[in-house]
Amino acid sequence: MLVYGHEAFDDDDDDDDDDDDHTPIDEFLEADDDSKNIMTSIEYAHKSDSRRREKDLVPWPMSCASFAFSDVPRRFESAVVAPCGSLVATTDNLGRVTLFDLDTNQPIRMFKGMRSVSCYFAEVPFNDKGNSDVMKVSVRLYLVIHFRKRGAVEVYRLNQGPRVSSIVVPQQKDCAIISCHGPPSEGSRINSFLLERMNRLDKDRGDDYIIDKLVIDDSDAVNKISSEKPAKSMHQNESKMHLRLLMQLLAPDTNIKCTAQTVLATFKSIHTLSDLGEALDALSKTTRLERDMGIDGSNLLSQAIAYCRSRLKHAKELDAQEGSGTVRKTAIEEMTSKLAYFDRLVQAYDVLNRYETRNGYGSNEIDNDIRIRENLSPWESESLYWIAATSGNDSLKYKGSKAFDALNEQPMEFSMFSMSCQSNGKDRVYFSKVKRDRLPVITRVFRPLLQDLFVFKVVNSLIGSLGLDKDFDILQQYFGEWVCSLPIGVIARSNLYGSWHPMISAHEVGQVQQKSNNDVLKKIAMLDTLMLFCMDMEDLPKAFLLALICMDAVSSASIQLEQKTYGEITQHEVVTPWEDLLRKLRVCLLVSVRLEGDVHRIGDVNPMTVNNVSRPDMFSAYYWIALDELSLSHDNQVILALESACLTSPEAFYPTTVDGDREQNRKSIVQSCSSPRYGRSLDDSRTQPLLFYLKDHALFTTRLAANRALILANMWGQSPANMELLKNAISALQTVVERVEGFSLSTLIEIYHMQLRPVCRALLFGFGEHELSEDIYSSLIQDKTWLGSLISAVKQIFSMMVDCMPKMSTVRPADTPNSSEMWPPIRECPLLNGLVSKYPNVQLSSVELHHTVIFAFEMTRSVSSLETAVPTLANLFLAGSLFSPMPHMLEGSVGQQDLLDKAILNHAANSQRPVIDNFSCLNSVELFGKSLGLDSEYVRTRFLIDMIRLGKDSSIHDLLGSSISSLDMKYFSEAVVQIICVRLHSTILSLKQTKKYRGILSLLDADATRWLREEATRFSSSQFATASLITTNSLAMRVQRMFGSTSDESLTKKIGTLCSISETLLKAVQAQERESVMNV
Repeated sequence: MLVYGHEAFDDDDDDDDDDDDHTPIDEFLEADDDSKNIMTSIEYAHKSDSRRREKDLVPWPMSCASFAFSDVPRRFESAVVAPCGSLVATTDNLGRVTLFDLDTNQPIRMFKGMRSVSCYFAEVPFNDKGNSDVMKVSVRLYLVIHFRKRGAVEVYRLNQGPRVSSIVVPQQKDCAIISCHGPPSEGSRINSFLLERMNRLDKDRGDDYIIDKLVIDDSDAVNKISSEKPAKSMHQNESKMHLRLLMQLLAPDTNIKCTAQTVLATFKSIHTLSDLGEALDALSKTTRLERDMGIDGSNLLSQAIAYCRSRLKHAKELDAQEGSGTVRKTAIEEMTSKLAYFDRLVQAYDVLNRYETRNGYGSNEIDNDIRIRENLSPWESESLYWIAATSGNDSLKYKGSKAFDALNEQPMEFSMFSMSCQSNGKDRVYFSKVKRDRLPVITRVFRPLLQDLFVFKVVNSLIGSLGLDKDFDILQQYFGEWVCSLPIGVIARSNLYGSWHPMISAHEVGQVQQKSNNDVLKKIAMLDTLMLFCMDMEDLPKAFLLALICMDAVSSASIQLEQKTYGEITQHEVVTPWEDLLRKLRVCLLVSVRLEGDVHRIGDVNPMTVNNVSRPDMFSAYYWIALDELSLSHDNQVILALESACLTSPEAFYPTTVDGDREQNRKSIVQSCSSPRYGRSLDDSRTQPLLFYLKDHALFTTRLAANRALILANMWGQSPANMELLKNAISALQTVVERVEGFSLSTLIEIYHMQLRPVCRALLFGFGEHELSEDIYSSLIQDKTWLGSLISAVKQIFSMMVDCMPKMSTVRPADTPNSSEMWPPIRECPLLNGLVSKYPNVQLSSVELHHTVIFAFEMTRSVSSLETAVPTLANLFLAGSLFSPMPHMLEGSVGQQDLLDKAILNHAANSQRPVIDNFSCLNSVELFGKSLGLDSEYVRTRFLIDMIRLGKDSSIHDLLGSSISSLDMKYFSEAVVQIICVRLHSTILSLKQTKKYRGILSLLDADATRWLREEATRFSSSQFATASLITTNSLAMRVQRMFGSTSDESLTKKIGTLCSISETLLKAVQAQERESVMNV
């Protein structure tokens, strides 16, 4: 069928917004919108003021199944073809449903008032006599119209038949019509089905969907089943109205005045089970009854429950007599479950309300008229110490719950109790899955355990009312959460003072009363859930105290269970895991108190719990020990000596062993935590370092040194003016690279990348990138001493990187000793492993270029000269620059040779060593020369020449003889000959100025003297340091021995001439000096 024309007017009379809020329940509900694309609408265009209609229509290509239809301003929106193929039903923008006959191409029927509808077809068999007396079964076609907004379905007999059905259905968001063909055995007739969403009480399980066949109630239809009834009846719609009225009465912001009788009467006006269930939920959770109207919410709900029970009984009787569909059966099941839930809820609340009303709940104070017990056990004494040690330190005050402090003087309202509870779909009532929501009711449920003997059984009665007395695991979870909400002093007074311990007794009774097989009973006896809870507790002192309570309860209950199970459950078997847990908590508390809560590695925020410490990827014992070592000294050598002493100390012990339970060792742990963190000294024999209790970690000095270096570097980043911190970090790094491990290179990169790189970037390019505070660093950069120390540290780290990188391929994993006694066990450091993963691919060429640039900057302090020599300078010292290959500096560029010569000369001038016997001091300079394409031979040769030129011959006297093979002998000989010539010429000029030495000059060969003068005057004497005649003669003799076997006759002659002149002058001057002494 072809439809074409103009788009409709936006006329105010016809402007009815048909665009509903689209909230489909599934893809079926979107079918109505998709059907709008089946037929192209009649397009209509209007000009600005006159709204003229276009008359030029361009039809689609005609076919045998097409016909033209033009009815401006009608715009068709959807079309559905009947299964027979001869009829089509269309909807349009004017609120009409039109039925077309495709055989005659004519509209044969039109329905008005049809806005926001969808059309479907259905086929129903009927008895047809026709013109004969024989009855036969034929198929009759019906048009099904779904009013999406109005929530109704109307069915019309075709072609010109009446309306045969009118059904009330949910609105669009909860309902859809599905049309599909039936099975071939029934003639493949097309049927329509109602898809309806059923909201569940358990929201976590999602919604249920019910599909009912849409029954067409025509008088002569075949196989009409009496049980098939309309999907919805009108009295259900009325029931919804009463439900909405009840919701309005219970709304907290309503202004409608009402009484308890009004609320109950409105509730009883609701008849359907599904609506009654929804009303029960609203009635149990509304706060208006108790707070605004003063109505007893529990009592009113009990009356509502009684009414719901009578309605449920009636529905079950009707179901037994007539049968019912899936919808009714589901409603009966849900109401049965809901009534059981609310019965338990009311019963439990009544127990709690009677207790709070009778005993008063306004006071949070515990009876203070109690005295500490005598003869406390060692574990109890240790628990009191940890409470005292942590309560006096602000940095160790754990964040507790405010639920205990928030308790008011009034008994708990039923609505608050109800909102904190939920059903599990079975015969039990649990508290909310959200801990924040259930904590207020938990604090009240377990509160009697803090009172005397006569009220302690209230808890058992309340738990039994909820049906949780058999679920021992969830009770342990709730109990642990309640203990966490209490102030630690309240827990201690309740369990470590006096003779009555209700917390312990409650668990003891609960364990003994359980009736299960021995395997389950053993699990219950060990309080596994509470043990896991303690292992996850962040409040370590409270975890220690809770574990102690549980151990006492387990110990007492296991005596009876051992007899009950004939020895299959023993006291030792169930108590030992709790003792092990207490020892692990002891270690956590020792570390936490000694480090004053600073237990997290750099950048980590995970809480310190036994479970987290047990994980290999969370906490690092090496980091703890390194922090503790730095609280004693920053000197790397002193710390290395301390590690060696702890490793060999016979007094060291493990706190997680039975040996740690000895009274003397308990005192040692207590004393080690008694002094302030930054007030400790290695000379104080009363306090032992943390390594004393974790001594096996001292075997891994490299890991400890790496952690110290990272900590010191981070401390320097926070206080950059203190360069001693950075120097000590570099000293620790020396230990890291002495024995290269898999993390050595990553540690160097981390310190450079996080602390030094931003400073270098700001040094070269300013503070525009905002990585550093200009206010802090600008003044430091102007300080030459500070800047020199910084550049020196950067150069050292780059040199260490270059040394480490070739060795990384041969690194083997360190052997880890198997020590089952110590906890946490020896394992790899997660902090260092994280750095290895963080910096996987470092490029040697990039490291060398960075080192070259920082070295060159030290020599020139000029960024412009560096830009000439290094074209990629702007890409250096960025966050990822070490991980990208970098080209070498262009060889032969302007100033590079002079830059290297200046660096060598500066290094020689700054050398203070009296004796230099190797070239290790030139590593950084050689690396700089390598980047310029010059090998170490030139650097070493130039260094020796500069040392001689500066008059430091004596420092390199031994090195001259041992380094011939690593020198450029030609370059060295020419330079040294020039230096000796300048020195001897200077000596001759000095002798000429003294009368008594003038005669000595006559002893020299005239030709040799003339040659000497010509060579010396080629250079400025200011470039050379003055040296004594003895030093010059010694140098000449050393050079003569070095080149004694050379084949260069010219060089041999020059050196011989210089030796002859220097020796002649030295002997003559010495003779003249002796003669002068004799004359005196």
